Amino acid sequence: MAAKRFEGKVAIVTGASTGIGLATTVQLVHEGAKVVLVSRSQDKLDAAVAEIKAKDGQVTTLAADVSQEATSKAMVDLAMSKYGRLDITNEMVDTVFATNFKSAVFGFKYALPAIEKSGGQGSIVVNSSVAGSVASASPLASGNNAYAASKAAVDMLVKYAAVEAALHNTRINSIAPGTVRTPIFQVFAPGIQDNDIDELAKGIQLMQRAASPEEVARFTCFLLSDDASFVTGSVHLVDGGASLVM
Repeated sequence: MAAKRFEGKVAIVTGASTGIGLATTVQLVHEGAKVVLVSRSQDKLDAAVAEIKAKDGQVTTLAADVSQEATSKAMVDLAMSKYGRLDITNEMVDTVFATNFKSAVFGFKYALPAIEKSGGQGSIVVNSSVAGSVASASPLASGNNAYAASKAAVDMLVKYAAVEAALHNTRINSIAPGTVRTPIFQVFAPGIQDNDIDELAKGIQLMQRAASPEEVARFTCFLLSDDASFVTGSVHLVDGGASLVM
């Protein structure tokens, strides 16, 4: 793997203060990107920046709700005004329809013209879920029909958006993680402790454990990078084999 795949690139990561979003931001910065971090809580964003330990000028933050169209415009405007370009975005869509589907639509609407204006090939990765690809009888899936449906909608949106994005020299893909040690797992098992997630994963993933955020982030960064320059319109399962046994 090249040490600096994102040298000279500018990225936006939403949901960047915790979990997969934070791990992806760390990886992007490590490989040379300048990153706009977007999340609801400024306090969590400040903590994320401290954890990243980025050099001055490599990261900036925007505390806002990504389910609002104004946020999508504001984060693109911030990237363009501060860094003068936009190359890649990683959309973390973690709740139900208001955030999952609408934030992806708004993100595409404002990011694609900015990426095209910046020149070069752009890349957008949307974080979906294995729940959007495979129905499950697992007790963990009980009561989460709306969550699963919203992820399936996002995956289909990615495929259609990829057709239009190709006209803007931009690739769009989604990743569909299985069980990951992140706060979003509380959606499926409220009150669960981190050290219990691996135990639960044994029954629903072939790998017999949960993924770390860093494992998912590495695959995300592959799709965002030029290493995946011929990959677009695809949904990629990063689920430890969960889709084979659900």
